This record gives sequence, C-alpha cells and structure tokens, in this order.
Amino acid sequence: MKTLSPRMSLALALSLWFSASLTAEEYRALKSSDGKTLEATITGFDAARGVSLKTKSGQIFKDVPIDRFSIDDQNYFKSWAEKRETEKGDAMLTAENNIKIVVKTTGDKDINKKGDPDNMEVSHEPGITFDLTAEENSYKKVSGTLVFIGQSTVERDEYHILYREDFTVDLPSGETVKWDGTPFTNVYDSIKGNQSAFGAAYDGYLLVLRNKEGVISVSKSSSAKFLEYAEAILKADLRQGHSKDFTSSAPKSQL
Repeated sequence: MKTLSPRMSLALALSLWFSASLTAEEYRALKSSDGKTLEATITGFDAARGVSLKTKSGQIFKDVPIDRFSIDDQNYFKSWAEKRETEKGDAMLTAENNIKIVVKTTGDKDINKKGDPDNMEVSHEPGITFDLTAEENSYKKVSGTLVFIGQSTVERDEYHILYREDFTVDLPSGETVKWDGTPFTNVYDSIKGNQSAFGAAYDGYLLVLRNKEGVISVSKSSSAKFLEYAEAILKADLRQGHSKDFTSSAPKSQL
C-alpha cells in the first residue's frame, strides 16, 4: 500500500501492520493527553511501538505512542487490535488481497489412437495453486468456480463449456495451497473437409472466488473477454453451444 508522508509534528510515513478496508464509520475523534482532537482511523497497532493513524484528509501518522492519547482512546486502540487479530484469522476476501494464483489447465494432448484417427484427445488436469506466503490474513472456506471454455471446431463464433467445477478451500496466511479438480478428456475433430468435424478445442479458463457473504471478490481468466462475460459463463448450459458473449445459446453445431 502506497501513501504520502507529509511533514507534521508526529512521526510520519506508514508501515502497515496489516491492511484493512476502511469505512467512514471507523473514523473516531481522538483526544490527545493535552486536550487536542484529531479525527482519524487506525491503520495499525503494536503495544510496544504505538498506534498508526490516517486522517480523513489522508495524512498518515506512524507508531504514535499511545500515552499521547486519552485513557478512553488507549482502551479503544487495544480493543481494535484484539478485534483485528481475530479478523486476520478469518478475513474477508477482497480483490486487493496479496494472493498469487496460478491455474493449471492441460496435461497430455495426442491424436486419438482409437476409432477415428483424426480425433484429438486432450487430457485436462484442472488445478489451482494459491500462494499466500506474502499474505498476513487467512481466509476460511473460500468458495470458487473454475470453468474451461472451448471454441467450436465447426462454427468459429460458437463456444462450449468444456468443464465447470465448484469447490471450497481454506487459505491460511503464509502458506501455499493446491487444489486439484476432476481430470477429464476433451475429444474433438477440427477437420471439416471430411465432414466429420465436431466438438470444441480448449480456448481458455475463468476462475472466480467468493467471499464469506457469497459475493464474487476475485476473478481471474486467461482472456479479458471471459472476464467481461463472467456472469453469463457461470450460468451457461454445458449441453448447449453459446454465442461469443454467452448471451444466447442453441444446440451444438456438428457437420
């Protein structure tokens, strides 16, 4: 998190002990030990170093000794720290969280040795790696959906849902977590000349993660177009062919 560090009577430049989503209700009129008032929100607290603050105007104070504030404010700081420590163990997932996500899509690709020799077989091994080694918060029971999308080998502007799987995963702070989906094989034939083309070749993936309230808070995709049409893709019928934006569907095309 980047902040400005203006010159003021207190120490400046913020080093966040942990990130927090700030709202107007979290701002408090703090009173110093000499009776002065400062309206600010807490951004970090350490019993030994002090409290870090941000004012409504955006000014940043780092590690201010808590004995500069009233007894009521000192108790408020300690209660805030206890609450935030609890929240860190089961935080609300947001798009700003420092989690690295890598999606695994395919395994082996080969010509089908059984039946029609023109058919292609692609063994997909869906998987996701979540890297939280730089993250201070933990996230419990994160729900997600991983979708693989294919482009029709018959109609260029037709798309298929090759695979869709819902999952739930715990993401502990400072760890690397791997989730393995259900392997599957996609078979298709892209040769139109012999009138045998069918199916769809893998074109990309869409991944969404939901917070504790069930709201999508993280979206990742191999293509910006799938992010744009994410809502429609998540609802798309696996048995149908779909338009490029997934707003209309029809029986899958086949020569």
